[in-house]
Amino acid sequence: MQVGFLSEFQANSCLLPVNDGIWFSGGNMKQTIGKFATQPVVTVEVEATVQAALQLMSDKCISCVLVLSHDEPIGILTERDVVFAANWLLGQPDLLIKEVMNKPVMTASEDMTVAQAYQVFCQHKIRHLVVLDAHLDMVGIFTQTDMVRSLREKAFDGVNDISPLMSSQVLHVAPDVPARYALSLMARRSVSCIVVVENNQPVGMFTERDVVRYVARGVDLSAVSVGSVMSTSIVSTPLRTAPYDTIGVMLKKSIRRLLVVDERGEMTGILTQTDIGRVLDQQAPDFVNRLLGVGSPLAEATQGAI
Repeated sequence: MQVGFLSEFQANSCLLPVNDGIWFSGGNMKQTIGKFATQPVVTVEVEATVQAALQLMSDKCISCVLVLSHDEPIGILTERDVVFAANWLLGQPDLLIKEVMNKPVMTASEDMTVAQAYQVFCQHKIRHLVVLDAHLDMVGIFTQTDMVRSLREKAFDGVNDISPLMSSQVLHVAPDVPARYALSLMARRSVSCIVVVENNQPVGMFTERDVVRYVARGVDLSAVSVGSVMSTSIVSTPLRTAPYDTIGVMLKKSIRRLLVVDERGEMTGILTQTDIGRVLDQQAPDFVNRLLGVGSPLAEATQGAI
């Protein structure tokens, strides 16, 4: 078990070990997170301003940046963080990223299996792992989306359509409400987007990425309508769509959410990558046990390393 290099990151991050003797059944669950991790890792220094980090996220269309100090990861800033902190960020161009970043960062070896990563996600209630190679160099970030991408054929066994996965409570506002009001709703309800509706028809979405884009530009969201800053491209899918098919649509169109419509074409829910990532929580315990290989000492090993 590789735990000897934990101390190098101990102050600011948690490094999870790989037990080379553990291999799980369940198809892709055997494969390692190094194969599926998102690359490259986009980083900023700890003394960078939040404004600079947001501009980088906006320019590269990415959901997070990793914060470094002396080449070691000490924190992370995500789109969700920006939504929660937007009222504070607005009008403070000199605010430093170290004042708003999430810490510590959890890291893992590229040899960790997808099955192990899933258990770590559940145990620590996280959605990302910074992936390190044998030399402790960062080689990627393994996210909940990467996990779903690696599991999709097996994880959705027995789930015939997206109805048990989607969020049926869809927050929506009119186009003329202030964007800052829409943002406050997103923060209070911990959602990644709000649907903009006019004459009972969806005309756009205001998303976390939109928030990052306009906060990075220094736009006063209280002075503009949500209709003027929303994304107008909406992709919808029928309620009875198979989960596997929705993943294909998201990957093909490079989107992270779908509007769900019923047989009459009326909005009935929304399906996000976060919803899809929780698919194993919807499965029967015995199925998850078979998929992950119950009885492994992983939980004990992970707990001892942190």
